[in-house]
Amino acid sequence: MELITRFVKAYVRPFWFRMAMVMLMAGVTSSYSFILGFITQITVDNVLQLKPDIALVEGEGAPGGGAMNATPRTRDPQSVLPWKDPFQTHESQKTRAEKIQWLWFIFFLYLVVRSVFALVNWFYTYHIAYVGQRIVFRIRLDLHQKIQKLQMTFFDRQQTGKIMSRILDDVGLLQSEVTSTFVQTTRHVASILLGSVILLTINLKLGALALAAMPFYVITYRLFQKAIQTAFLRQRETYADTYGVLEERVRGMRVLLSFAKERSEYRIFFGRLVSIFRLSLRSSLLSTGLGATCSAISAIATAAIFYLGALEVRDGNLTVGALIYFNMSMANLFDPFVALANVNASLQQMVVVISRVFEVLDEEVVIRDRPNAVRLDSVRGRVVFRDVSFRYSDAGDEVIKDLSFGVEPGQSLAVVGPSGSGKSTLVNLLLRLYEPTQGRIIIDDYDIRDVRISSLRRHISVVPQEPVLFSGTIAENIKYGQDDATPNQIMTAAKQGELHDFVMTLPEKYEAKVGERGSNLSGGQKQRMAFTVALLTDPSILVLDDTTSALDAKTEALIQQTLDRIMANRTTFVITHRISTAQRADQVLVLDNGRMTGWGTHSELVAQAGVYQDLYLQQQAQSDGMFTEDGELV
Repeated sequence: MELITRFVKAYVRPFWFRMAMVMLMAGVTSSYSFILGFITQITVDNVLQLKPDIALVEGEGAPGGGAMNATPRTRDPQSVLPWKDPFQTHESQKTRAEKIQWLWFIFFLYLVVRSVFALVNWFYTYHIAYVGQRIVFRIRLDLHQKIQKLQMTFFDRQQTGKIMSRILDDVGLLQSEVTSTFVQTTRHVASILLGSVILLTINLKLGALALAAMPFYVITYRLFQKAIQTAFLRQRETYADTYGVLEERVRGMRVLLSFAKERSEYRIFFGRLVSIFRLSLRSSLLSTGLGATCSAISAIATAAIFYLGALEVRDGNLTVGALIYFNMSMANLFDPFVALANVNASLQQMVVVISRVFEVLDEEVVIRDRPNAVRLDSVRGRVVFRDVSFRYSDAGDEVIKDLSFGVEPGQSLAVVGPSGSGKSTLVNLLLRLYEPTQGRIIIDDYDIRDVRISSLRRHISVVPQEPVLFSGTIAENIKYGQDDATPNQIMTAAKQGELHDFVMTLPEKYEAKVGERGSNLSGGQKQRMAFTVALLTDPSILVLDDTTSALDAKTEALIQQTLDRIMANRTTFVITHRISTAQRADQVLVLDNGRMTGWGTHSELVAQAGVYQDLYLQQQAQSDGMFTEDGELV
């Protein structure tokens, strides 16, 4: 209930006026069936005038002592009040003309009722759709904004497919459920209240008997509530897991096919689909069981009341029309209880989805701007790490330990070390994708925690090892980091990145389409595209994250010439495991298990025993053919 209350305050309350009007109209439409029942009663009692005639045997004063030849008297079934004589003369039969007049009145009354309620239904159906779409729109927007504020540790522990499932599929379920659940609940509750009053007005005894069935609906609701909610929660979790696995497999299709894992992956996916099928079936059975149980209660109560109602008509306490009206009203009382059972199932599903949505929205934002954070209009490029340590979680080991160094403006720093030594983590800390556990990172005498995040990242550009390109045109990809870039700026950056000549060979030039993740570009072309994207923002600090590790020697040599130009007059961090790349840098930082194990120029470090010298000798020997494929000396 707390989740529903919070959801209503956050997303439904902004549309309170529309929702109030819709719920009011829903309450009005709940009277539709009762009005039709009343019209039916008028038709039966005033047009058809169906009334049972009961002969009364008079024994007193009859010739022959109790002979059955007395004049019969008719009991008036309209006389239901206890102080009236049930055998008083009843209303005379209407003439044919009077019945025709009543039929015309009923005909026009029916047309008016149908027209009015059709208009009301259109009104509230449209606004249900409107409010539902607006609520879903706001939730998806809030989720998208929230995930962009979260630190990378959130994405480290979440599959991409699971995140997409919550934003698109989970929220999509709310689109049809959220407003209809509230509105239908209002409609059904109004039907129950109105029906209760009408039943008690028609016949107090039968009405009380009908209301006595209500506690059984409440008991049934309680019995099914928890099971339905648990089943749906497991169903959504399993669906999200399957979504994540499918996204991974599609992304890694090349590897899957290269290892001939089709049959194995088929079995895995088949098993997950079976789990979803079973959970969906269980959820459906529980929801159907709830509705069926409520229907059984309704059937038993209806049959009993119909029998007793017939006796009331026989005894003259109820007219035929009133009995028909009572039974129609009773159905309109019991049907909302059955419908509320189905609404309950939808409500339990909605609670599960809302809890999954708020789970993301409530995720703590660790990295945020401080109240007095400053905006840097320009950056010279001086970077200092002071006693920086970092671990991914409180229970985990430190990935970076007591790291201290400084880079002057315009200098290039190569960060070298074996895999897992903390090279990429260092860059992530500089960009504030992660927050240091201890220590400070300083840019131009500013602690980066005192600088606005957007301002900090605007002056730093990263060229990743695997360039990230998006579906769209070449021009759209190049200006991704600067939306307001002019065509001339785009072409200038492309020339600096050695991409312009290639683009001009394409028929569509800069409007040529880029395939998913750059599938229609070569490795060198994608790398140059990444350089161009970084250069367009004219960064003061440039990070090259192992940009040439996946390239062949010839392409690397061509790219290296481009690198020499774009690194000029910029503070540059070169993350690499290649000594041939590191030796071009002004300074080299050597990391091993998160600790600094070397600092200096290439020539200084080569002359010192340690990790850097070992890497240099190993790579030198490999290039000279002194090592076998297994890494052993020949």
